[in-house]
This record gives sequence, C-alpha cells and structure tokens, in this order.
Amino acid sequence: MGKGGGFGIGRLGLWWQLRKATGQDAAPAPAVPQGAGPLLLVHVSPDARLAFSQVQRRLMRARPDLRILELGDTSALAAESLMQADPAALLLLGSALPPALIEAASRRALPVILAEARFAPEDAGWTIRALARRELLRPMQAVLVTDPASHATALRMGADRRRVAMTGPVAEIRDPLPCSEAERSVMAQLLRGRHAWLAASVPPDEEAAVLAAHHAALAQSHRALLFLAPRDPDRIDPLAETIEASGLTVARRSLDEDPTDEVHVMLTDGPTEMGLWYRLAPVTYLGGTLGGDDTAARHPFEPAALGSAIVHGPHTDRHATEWQQLGGAGAARQVADADGLAAAIAELSQPDLIATLASNAWTVSTGGADVTIRICAPVLDALGKAKP
Repeated sequence: MGKGGGFGIGRLGLWWQLRKATGQDAAPAPAVPQGAGPLLLVHVSPDARLAFSQVQRRLMRARPDLRILELGDTSALAAESLMQADPAALLLLGSALPPALIEAASRRALPVILAEARFAPEDAGWTIRALARRELLRPMQAVLVTDPASHATALRMGADRRRVAMTGPVAEIRDPLPCSEAERSVMAQLLRGRHAWLAASVPPDEEAAVLAAHHAALAQSHRALLFLAPRDPDRIDPLAETIEASGLTVARRSLDEDPTDEVHVMLTDGPTEMGLWYRLAPVTYLGGTLGGDDTAARHPFEPAALGSAIVHGPHTDRHATEWQQLGGAGAARQVADADGLAAAIAELSQPDLIATLASNAWTVSTGGADVTIRICAPVLDALGKAKP
C-alpha cells in the first residue's frame, strides 16, 4: 500500500478495471441520509441480499444513530462525490469488488471491510481480471469469506492472512414455528416414550417409500409412530385406506383422533400445525427431496430449530445453501433412494444418534445470527474509531 492509503493503481489489471468503471454519464451520487451519526457506505452484490438485511438490522440495534447508505452507482465520479460526505467506513457484501469505490476509499485511508465473500479458483490466476482483483483485495481491513475454498483462494491472491477469516455464509434466521403448548403437552403424554418420526410435506410419489420406511422402523421398535403430513390434504382419506390395507392402524387429525398405543400412523391435516409435529418427532424426513420434485419442500431449518434430526433425499435445489451447511456440519442424514430412507429411519430409532444429528442441526439453524455478529464486529470497530 502506498503513502496516503493508495495502492498501486498504475498496474495494468487495476487500470483496466477502473477504466471500465469510469463513465461520463454516471448517475448523480445518492442523497446522504441526514443525521449526526457516522455514515456507513455499503455495496451489496446480488448474491448477498439476505446478508445485507440481517447485517443492517444488527448494526442498527448496536448503533441506532448509524446512517447507512446502500450504493448503486459505483463509477469513479460517484465514488469521489461520496467521499466528500466523510463516511466512516465502507462495507462490501458479496463477491463484487467495485474498483473505483475501493480506490477512492483507499486514497482517504477509509476502512474497507469485505464480507460474505466467495472467490473462484480463477481469481488466483494471472488474467487481467484476476490481477485486478488481487490489487483490490490488498487494502481490505478485513476479508470475511463463506467457505474453505474461498479462504484458500483469498490467501493465494495475496490477502493478509491476519485479516482473512472464514465465517460461513449468512443463512436465513427463522423463528421457530409456533404451536399450542397445551396441545403439545397432551400429545406428549399420549406418546409416553414411543419412538416417533415425521414425514413432512410428502408428495404422492413418495408415499410408498415413507410407508416402507415406517415398516422398517416398526421392525426395530414395535411401538414406533409415524406422523405423516401429506403435501396435498386431499390425499388424507385415500392414504388412510392404503395404510390400513397394509395392516397398520391409522388415526386422522382431521377427525380429532389421537395417537393411542394401537395407532401406527397419525395422518396430520397436511401442512398445518407443523410446529407441533416437529416438536413431537425426534426425527423428520423432509418430503420432496427423494423423488426429485422439491419445489414445495419445507425449509430444513424448521425442524432443525425445534430439535428434530433431519433425513433427506438427494434433491435439495430449493434450499441448496442451507442443505450445504447442514451437510457440512454433520447435521442431516442424506439418503439416495427408498431403501436408504428405510435404513436411515430404522437406524435413527437409537436416541444417541438422533441427539447428535439434532444438536448439530440446531447449531447450524441458529448460526446465521453468529455469522452476522462476526461480520458486524469489524464494522462496529471501524465506526468506533471514526472521528466524531
């Protein structure tokens, strides 16, 4: 880094990027929020919108006087205009490194924090774009990345090891689904220690696999109980007939029937009262992930936040980030097919295995708050050091 906070903008790669970012028709700089508190400039990449909403809320709780200005135009003209407003820090969320904005901040020795960052292997290469990104990374006061591969790439790009940290991605923080505590207490008394599991939002093409898995569970524990929540409530009555034809006893929530000792399967009212079933079932299979259509699959943090261990199939596109986090933390059991589901459900009748999965899942589902705190820490530190 050169004197006065600059950082070698004569290098070819960065010059090329700055030239691209500088335009004669740049839009006027956005209006600066009024107030006496410090001004934080924030640039948000498309892949970091969720992170911004959570970081913004936590920052405002910590510093109610904070003025946050989200930036759209990042041209050289806009960047220079924004510097005249005497900001306290610049926060970059996501993978984009706007060159004119970073250079303008660097010339003023303005703290620059990069968070929720993801780097591709080619960022450590020797193309013009890669060289430019290397230079743009140098003035960062903190580089907070989402995954181990990005951490390794940032170091290969020349980032100061002392300033690079892996926080994991900001995941959606979901409030636990509610339920009637009186209802839960009555149901728990009826279960009296029975092993129970939930198949949530099950589409028709997975019903047979779920019932086969329950037969496997019954082979391990003859008092096992399945809470079956069909994706389509119109399937409740036909399902009851199918289940009874297989030799199992059914209770229907729609008829106010209870899961008494002789009941093997409790058919819920479909997608309603999910908070109740997650609380009662130590194990949950999330439907739609086995057959290939996960468009209506429940969010995996729903059962995780309520202490239910999770089993799922290979199709997880709808909540890919959350599933990746759960898998990486050993917080969910993935199965390949119906046979794998049956084996997993039978095995997860063991309390110690359930407890490990459920504990890991709970940690991941509440970890979004921890990641947000870690992102806010260097920002709040920079704001605290800003001149009054």
